[in-house]
Amino acid sequence: AAYGLTADGLAVYRANRPGASPGDLLAAVVTDWFFAIPPVRVAEARAAAADSAGAAPAWVYRFDYPSPEANHGLGACHGVEVPFVFGTIDRQNTHPRIGDTPSRAVADTMHGAWVSFVADGAPGWAPYTTPDRAMALLTDKVTEVSDPASDERSLWNGIR
Repeated sequence: AAYGLTADGLAVYRANRPGASPGDLLAAVVTDWFFAIPPVRVAEARAAAADSAGAAPAWVYRFDYPSPEANHGLGACHGVEVPFVFGTIDRQNTHPRIGDTPSRAVADTMHGAWVSFVADGAPGWAPYTTPDRAMALLTDKVTEVSDPASDERSLWNGIR
């Protein structure tokens, strides 16, 4: 309730995570509150500006690597993609966060998307628009999807 969700809203999170502990559910809500919803709101604003004023579009991605088992329970947490972007996955000081056996294929995919964006102005998937809400799920490949976890995203309308 402190984050503005109703019991019905929390039920959506619970239904999407069968067997999750109360702490895991709280972590999912807090993650969306701090790290998922604010960039969506920025992308929505950029999409509106691009439509009305011809501003540059926005591209959205979700980094879906590594699994929690691979990096000491952290999983695909905030900022974990940075060593993959900059090709520093072989540095031992990154391993407590990214795991001891990071994927070179994931690093190549992530680095390639960023280089494409810098060099060509587009990372290799469609820009974010409403109602399409194109987003890339990044692992060892780029998978373009439309509005993943839309049921959870829509819970935050009018709240965050």
